[in-house]
Amino acid sequence: MRPRRQVRCCLSVRIPIDSGMVVLIILCVLILLLSFLASSMEAALFSVTPIQIEQMVEENRPGAVRLRSNKEDIQESIIAIVILNNLSNIAGSILVGALAVEVFGELWVGVFSAVLTFVIILLGEVVPKTIGERYAAGYARGTARLVFLLRIVFMPLILLINLLARPFGGSAAVRHRLSEDEIKILARMSHRHGNILDLENTLIRRVLQLDDIMARDIMTPRTVVFALRASDTLGDIADDLYRASVSRIPIFEEDLDNIIGIAHIRDLLAALARGKQEKALRDFADEVSFVPDTVRVNVLLGNFQKNREHLSVVVDEHGGMAGVITLEDILEQLVGEIVDEHDRDVDLRVRARMLKELRRRGSDDYGEKR
Repeated sequence: MRPRRQVRCCLSVRIPIDSGMVVLIILCVLILLLSFLASSMEAALFSVTPIQIEQMVEENRPGAVRLRSNKEDIQESIIAIVILNNLSNIAGSILVGALAVEVFGELWVGVFSAVLTFVIILLGEVVPKTIGERYAAGYARGTARLVFLLRIVFMPLILLINLLARPFGGSAAVRHRLSEDEIKILARMSHRHGNILDLENTLIRRVLQLDDIMARDIMTPRTVVFALRASDTLGDIADDLYRASVSRIPIFEEDLDNIIGIAHIRDLLAALARGKQEKALRDFADEVSFVPDTVRVNVLLGNFQKNREHLSVVVDEHGGMAGVITLEDILEQLVGEIVDEHDRDVDLRVRARMLKELRRRGSDDYGEKR
């Protein structure tokens, strides 16, 4: 009876042929598993977005906080995953190559290597990366603790690699921040796919534009501001009050450059109804805030909310009154023109430009046309 054939592994340990085949299969499966795991974790970590991570953190999903840490230090995480992948492939290839020579002989080892390479490319690279990308959020969260553990285990190697890569700009952490343009694109894509309404898309775009708009761009110009002299009495301007289409009226002393406050038309009409026609308008003037014409609308909106105001006087670089701006003016930048049944002019800025043009031409019949 012929003795059982023996194989010799790379460590010079003689193994029976059946056992050698089992060890070879186990090593191949182990290499494929580690390669599959590393490739899928790498693809998932690259594919999961910061928005998805923050959403999972807010929902208190297990592993979400750890995933956020891995994503913020993505360079360390990817290096740890790559180290695992290469160690398994290199060490596994050495062992598998030695066993394959003993099991299949020199003649068939080339065929075995070609088949194994193809299987590794398919099951260790293409398939796991496809899975990791397709199920990025859940997969990255599920493997977050393992990636963090790899970062700890391979920390000395990671530090060494970062040190060697520093001259090439490879040691800095890559932390992407969404820009306004990217947010607008995301909103537009979400609207295109039916995830948000057209109005929501428009509001997002307009909100992001508030910091690009200055008070002088949307204020009611001085030439069309409805204001009253402080020395006038209620009886003197009663007719003007009845026809007024504004709720807050600037009160000035000598000219518009000397605004002393604002009066609410509700208080003025109530005083008229109580027979206080002889009372001067300065008695109804409340404090008013003054803002430069270069103030950004987003800042002004915050001031209105903080101070519970609805109107501010806009002053130019010389300190002169340039116009007034209201909370409604800012809201119109978000939702469009707000016009009620009492508004005779939809856009007072257009009316101001018309007035300026008529005055430039020396028109004398503007009062009749009005």
